[in-house]
Amino acid sequence: MADGQHNPSRRALLGAAVGTPLLRHPGLDPGSTSSSGPPSAPAPVGRWMPDRVRHDDWWLALSAFRAAEAEVAAIEAATAGRSADEEEAWLPRHDAACAAMDDALARAFAAPAPDLTALAAKIELLFDHAIEPGSVDEEVAEAVLRDSRQLLLPRR
Repeated sequence: MADGQHNPSRRALLGAAVGTPLLRHPGLDPGSTSSSGPPSAPAPVGRWMPDRVRHDDWWLALSAFRAAEAEVAAIEAATAGRSADEEEAWLPRHDAACAAMDDALARAFAAPAPDLTALAAKIELLFDHAIEPGSVDEEVAEAVLRDSRQLLLPRR
C-alpha cells in the first residue's frame, strides 16, 4: 500500500474526533464509566468487556503518543544551537522519531475517546499536531478549544 493510504485527512480526523460519543450514560449502559485518567483497577464484575478494551486502547494510545512526542522533544533539545553538520548527524534519528510520533498520533485518533475529558484531549491533539498552521482561523481554533475545556468544568 502507498504511504498516503495510511494518513487520514484532516477532515477525517476532525470527523472522528467530533463523531465520538460525548457522554456516557451509566443508566443506559450499565457497564460504562467516565474517567479523567487511565484505569488503574481491574474491570468490575459484570462490566461489558469491549467497553473496557476501548477505554484501555485510548489511554495506551495517548501514553504511546506522549512518549513519542517526548522523544522528538529530547532530540530537538539535544540539537538546539548546534552546527548544521551536527544537526545533520541527528537527522535520521529525528526523522524516525517524527515518524513514530505520527504513527502514535494516528493510533490515538483512531482509539475511541472513553469520556469527555478524552475527547477534549483529542481536540487539543488535533489542533496542536494534525491541522496545518494557518488552515483554520486562530480565533476559531481557540473558540473550539475553549468550548471543549468549558464543558469539562463542573456545572453550578
